[in-house]
Amino acid sequence: MGCDTRALATPAPVVELAQWLRSLRRRAGLSFRQMAHRATVRSGRPVPHLRFFHAARGDRLPSWSVVQEYVRVCGGDERHAGRLWKKAEAATAPPGTRPRRPVLPPQYICEPLELLDAMRALRFAHGNKTLRELEAAATENGVSFLPRSSLSAVLNGQRRPSKTLLLTFVRVCGGAGPGTPEARLWEQAWERADAYHRGLPAPTTGQSRRKERIPEKPIPKEQIPKRREAGPVTVPLPAEPVPSSPRGRPVDAARWRKRTVLHQAPRPYPLPVVRHGD
Repeated sequence: MGCDTRALATPAPVVELAQWLRSLRRRAGLSFRQMAHRATVRSGRPVPHLRFFHAARGDRLPSWSVVQEYVRVCGGDERHAGRLWKKAEAATAPPGTRPRRPVLPPQYICEPLELLDAMRALRFAHGNKTLRELEAAATENGVSFLPRSSLSAVLNGQRRPSKTLLLTFVRVCGGAGPGTPEARLWEQAWERADAYHRGLPAPTTGQSRRKERIPEKPIPKEQIPKRREAGPVTVPLPAEPVPSSPRGRPVDAARWRKRTVLHQAPRPYPLPVVRHGD
């Protein structure tokens, strides 16, 4: 009789997760079909019982959504399940893959990729709600401020989130209301990521986008110039009118006076008289 080689090829963290899931189901006293029925009633859509069966088998890593539904039906601790699932996911990664970057707190985020990782981690840490649940939680008066199509594109890395979408996502997932210190940290993280994307210097922590007015220093009295006392007012006399030529052009005054004097002076000799009959 041959031995089962599946346990030899399966990483230990995956087996540990499967054992914990099986112990959770035994403690709840439920069969896989009963679990599927409860999950169907809970979610409103049919859930096959084989999904839970393969999750507890331990031959491969189940998805987080299946593990989360498994834990919710059996009444287990989702945070402990999340730690086990992350450990198993790291163990099943291919040897040549790049290790994942650590998720940074919002006050240390400077790049758009770091902001995306923080958004995914925030969603995962607070129950990993579906896109429909997030859209319904952000709906007011029939209008959703968190459309699932836009949120799906953001979480998949296809587009960058707007500031309004990010703050709404943080409020729905993390419970950080507008104006709170945590929401302000996320807003500053978005501003730094946006500046990095545009190639601009990152704004400082206390810097606001508004230009604050710098109060002017008071000038000492010694440096204030004194006003001069008002003296007598001199009114300029009107200038003499300058005559104009017959063609309407202005004539120089000195030239006009000289021409007048010449016309008025007596001639030293009589003008010749020309007779037309001679």
